[in-house]
Order: sequence, then structure tokens, then C-alpha cells
Amino acid sequence: MTPTRVLVGGIGYRNLTDHSAGVLAVDALARREWPEHVSVEELSYGPVAVAQRLDDEIGDRRFGRLIAVSSVAHGDGRLPGTITAYRWDRVLPSPDEIQGAVAEAVTGVIAMDNTLIVCRQFGALPDDAVVVEIQPLWQECGEDLSPPVAANFDELCALVTALATDEAAVERLPVTPLGGRATTATRVS
Repeated sequence: MTPTRVLVGGIGYRNLTDHSAGVLAVDALARREWPEHVSVEELSYGPVAVAQRLDDEIGDRRFGRLIAVSSVAHGDGRLPGTITAYRWDRVLPSPDEIQGAVAEAVTGVIAMDNTLIVCRQFGALPDDAVVVEIQPLWQECGEDLSPPVAANFDELCALVTALATDEAAVERLPVTPLGGRATTATRVS
């Protein structure tokens, strides 16, 4: 059986402290050796361009799974450095929210939710969308991660590695709406 083609994509801004975590993760992960069916790329060039990139893959070269890695601030009490992993249920928000995501995308906003919503809306999102988020502390210009994000950075990379290479690890994740409101997981074992 041919394994599912997997794209590990980091989303974020360079030199924006904790909001660089997804980009820094794919930088670190790209230095590793991967099975042929796994690709690791930065996807911080805008949601519409990401949708076009995904749509360019044809036939058996299409990705069956996207593992999107980013720093996402949630106002729900998650502590900085908390890692959340889930499978997005692929349910799109209201038409007004979709329009807002597209409008932000064309004006240059790079965000996990926007990227996933735009890719799904345009039919380019792989059938399986796995989200791995880390809760930021700092949100200002700079190269360094905050202490809680830096402390969990290796765990973030290890989790993404497990999800990219172990189908059973993905199957154990909950399926939830964007934001992973149903669960918080720091390990998939």
C-alpha cells in the first residue's frame, strides 16, 4: 500500500518572536531525513498562494494530508508554550467569515486559520488537515522565542515528526473545529 503523501507546512512570520515558531519548526525539520512521501515546506507566502501550490499537485502527486504548524494565540486560558494538536473537521465558517478570511489573505495576512479556510474554500486543502499549534507569549519583533515556547520547541518538532510518519498517531487525534477547542495534547504516543 502506498503511504499517504504528507506536506508538513510551517505558517507564520519570520522575526516575530513566538509567531515565528511554525516557520522555525519547519526550518529545523527540513534538516532531517524524511521518507519519500513526506515534504517539509514553509507556507508563509499567503493563503491564496498556498492554495495554488496545493492545487498544482496532480494525480497521485496530490497531498493526502497537510500538517500545518504555527503559533496561534487563543484567548481561552491556554498557557504560553501549550501545544495543541487535532484534525480539523474541515467545517467552514459562515460565508461572511470566509469572505473576511479571503480579504485578509489578499491583503497579506498570514495566519493558520485563514490559510486553512482559504485552501478549503478553493478546494485545494488535502482530505486530511492536521493542525499543530503552540500558544505564544511574545508577539513583537525579534528573533528569540519566549522561554515557555522555547522550552517546548523540541517537543513541538517531535510531535510533528510523529504525525508525519506514524498514521496511528494521526488517527489518535481528535477531530475538532479550528482552534482545537475540544482538546489540548502535548504528546501523541
